[in-house]
Amino acid sequence: MGNVVDLVAKRLDADVCSVYLTDSDLASLTLRATKGLAPGSVGRVQLKFSEGLVGLAAETQQPIAIERAREHPRFRYFPDTGEEEYVSLMAVPLLVREIPVGVLVVQTKAPRSFSGSEVQLLQTCAQLIAPVVMNARMFALIGESDEGRVRVEDVLARTGLPLFGRKPVLRQEYNVELRGIPTSPGVAIGPVYRLEDSLELARVEYAPRTDAAQEKRELFEAVADARRELDAQSEDLGERFGPEFAAVFNTHIQILEDKGFMTKLEGAVERTGSGLLALRSVLDAYRTTFEHIQDPYFRERVVDIEDVGRRVLAKLLGVRQHSLPLSQGAVLVASHILPQHFALLEIDKVAAVVAEHGGPTSHGAIFARSLEIPAVTGVQGVLMAARAGELAVVDGGSGRVYLAPDDALRAEYEKAKHDYAVTVRHLDAVRQRPAETRDGRRIALTANVGLMNDLKLVERHGAEGVGLFRTELLALAHRGFPAEIEQQKLYERAAAALVPAPVTIRTLDLGGDKGLPNLDFGGEENPQLGWRSIRVSLSHEDSFRAQLRAILRASAHRNVRLLFPLISTLEELRRAKEILEETMEALGLRGESFDEQLPVGVMVEVPAAALIADALAAECDFFSIGTNDLTQYTLAVDRGNERVAHLYDPLHPGVLALIDKSARAAARAGIPISICGEMASDPLAVPILVGLGIEELSTTAGAVPTVKEIVRALDFGEVAADARAALAAPTARAVRAIAGARLRSAGLLEHPDLGGWLRTLMV
Repeated sequence: MGNVVDLVAKRLDADVCSVYLTDSDLASLTLRATKGLAPGSVGRVQLKFSEGLVGLAAETQQPIAIERAREHPRFRYFPDTGEEEYVSLMAVPLLVREIPVGVLVVQTKAPRSFSGSEVQLLQTCAQLIAPVVMNARMFALIGESDEGRVRVEDVLARTGLPLFGRKPVLRQEYNVELRGIPTSPGVAIGPVYRLEDSLELARVEYAPRTDAAQEKRELFEAVADARRELDAQSEDLGERFGPEFAAVFNTHIQILEDKGFMTKLEGAVERTGSGLLALRSVLDAYRTTFEHIQDPYFRERVVDIEDVGRRVLAKLLGVRQHSLPLSQGAVLVASHILPQHFALLEIDKVAAVVAEHGGPTSHGAIFARSLEIPAVTGVQGVLMAARAGELAVVDGGSGRVYLAPDDALRAEYEKAKHDYAVTVRHLDAVRQRPAETRDGRRIALTANVGLMNDLKLVERHGAEGVGLFRTELLALAHRGFPAEIEQQKLYERAAAALVPAPVTIRTLDLGGDKGLPNLDFGGEENPQLGWRSIRVSLSHEDSFRAQLRAILRASAHRNVRLLFPLISTLEELRRAKEILEETMEALGLRGESFDEQLPVGVMVEVPAAALIADALAAECDFFSIGTNDLTQYTLAVDRGNERVAHLYDPLHPGVLALIDKSARAAARAGIPISICGEMASDPLAVPILVGLGIEELSTTAGAVPTVKEIVRALDFGEVAADARAALAAPTARAVRAIAGARLRSAGLLEHPDLGGWLRTLMV
C-alpha cells in the first residue's frame, strides 16, 4: 500500500494519496497507508461509512471530486492527520463484486477542479488495487485462524466477501468494450437494466426458530409454495410462447419432487435445526457434483440447482418476486439468463440480454434465439462494469458489448441496426418471390427450427418449410428422453402448421456437447468422437422406437421427412431403417394412420459418409449435409478451442470436395440433397454451394430473405464454373476470393439493402 500511494500521488501530481480499508464490520474504514498525511495517523484514524467524504465514497460506491472539500456538508476534519492545509479532495471506492473494501483518496493544497480523465485514472487504479486488497485480507485472516487450519468457507463467512473477485474491468468513460460468447444474433442499443440476484444462499441472514419441528414444517411449506409457483409460471409461459418454453421448468419441478432431494433436506434440517442451513448444505452438495463434471452442458445445469434454491429461500423468507418495470428497448444485464426472466419480465420491451455467466446451451439462451432477441453470454466483468441506465450496444453476432458508446460508435451501430431492420422489412415484403437463379435454377430455402415458436418465423421470413427440426431441444428442455405423447404433440403441431410445406424431423442428436442427466456418457475423453447421435438412439431402442412412433403419427399429414444423424456406416443406416420398418408394422397392426412412403434421409456429417455416399444413396431417399460437423471432422478442428478455432473454415477445399462427392452421388441416385449447417447462410458460400448442385439450403429463418436475394442475383452456369475453380483452389482464402468476385460481378455489393454488409465481408 505504501508503494501504491506513492505512485498514485506522483502520477496525479497530488500532495496526498491515502488508502482507507473497510473493517470487519463492513460499515467502517481505517486509514492504512498514506503519502502526505501524518504517518502516525495510519491505523488510528477511523470513520464510519456515514461519516466524512471518504465515508461518502464508500457508502454511495461512487467517485467524488470536490474542489473545496471543507465547504461540503459531509466534510469531517481529523486533527491527527494534519490535513488542514489541503483544499481539494477526490475519492473512489475499492469495490469487489460491488462490495466496498476500501477507498482510494487524493488531496491537493491548491484548489483544483479534477477532470473527468483524472477521475477515470483514479478509478482504474482502484479497480486494480481492490482484488489485491481483498486477497491480502483473506490470506491474513487464514493465517490468524488457528495457524492457518481453517476452511475457506469459514473465512468467507467472517468477512462476508468473496475470496476470488472477478477479473477487474478497467472502466473507461466511453466505449467500454467487453466480449463474450455470441449466443443469439442481432444488434440492439438501449439502456442497461441490471437484474440483481435477489437472494444468495451464502450471504442471506436468517434466524431459525427454536422449535426444530416448526423449522422443518416451514421449510417443507416453502418447497410446496415454490412448486406451486413453478406450476403457475410454467402455465403462463406455455400460453405466451408455447409448451416447449413451459417444459424447461420440468427440471426444477423434478428437483422439488425428487424423493432423494426431500430426504436429504429432511435429514439436514433435523441435523442443523435451520431451514436455511439445510437448504444450503443440500444444494451445495448438488452444486459440487455438477461443477466437477467436465462436460460444459452438464456444468451449466448448476444454474437450475441455484435457481431452485433461490425460489425455496424466497418462500422461506416470505420474499415476493416482482416484475421489473422496463422501458422499451431495455438491455438486460444479469448473472445468468434464467427461464424465470421470461416469465416475470415484459419480454416485448427487451431489446437484448447480456449475461456474465452461462453459454449457448442454457435454457435462457435457447429462448432468446427462438424469440430473436440478441444475446451475449459469458461476458466476464459485465456486472461490475455496467451501470444502470447507461446506454449499451449489444452485437449478438460477434459477442461484443459496448458500454457508454460515444456518438461515433453509437452512430455506427445505429446505422447497422437501421440497415438491418430496413433490409429485413424490404426482403420480408417480397418473401413470396421464388429463390431462383437468373437462368431458372430453382433452389429451395427452408429453415432450421427446434421450438414451436420458431414456426412463426418460418412464415414471417418466407421459408418454404423446415429443412431441419432439431428434436433434441425438447429433450434438453425436459432433461431426459421426452415422453412419447409430448413428442407426438410437438411433431403433429409442426406438421399441421406447415402443410403442405415439408417438415424434416431429425431423430435425437444427443452426445458431444448435448447430454441428458439420465444418460451416462461416462466422462468420455473425446465426446465428439464418442457415443452420440444415432449411436445413442441405436443403443436405447425403446426410446428410439418411441420417437419413431411419434414421428410416424405426425407423418399422417403427408409432409414429414425423417432424417437420421451422424451416419458413418451402411450398417447403421440399415439397422435404423430396420427398427423403423418394425415400428411401422406395429402401428399398422393397431390400425394407426401414418405415411407408409415416409421419405428417409441420411445426414452427411463425417468424411466416411461422404466417401461411401453412393452406397448410402442407394438405400435412402435424400441427403442432408451437416456442414458444422463435416467441417469439424474433416479439418480436425474444435471450434470451441481458441487455439485452433481459426483453422475452422467450411470453405476449405477439402470440405468442398466432400460436399461435391456427396452431391454427385445424390445426382446419380436421383435423390435430393440439401445443406443444413451454418454454411448455408454464409453469403460467400452460397454461390459455391449452388454451383456444386445443392438443391436446398436450410438456414435460420431470419437468414432466408438474404440468401434468397443472393440466389436471385446468380447465374447457375457462372457459379458452376466458380465451383469447379473452387474445388481446384489450394486454400480457403482462394475460394473466398472466387466467391467474393462473383458477388461483386452479380451487383450484390451495390444492392440497396445488402451491399454495405456484404462489402464488410470482402475486407
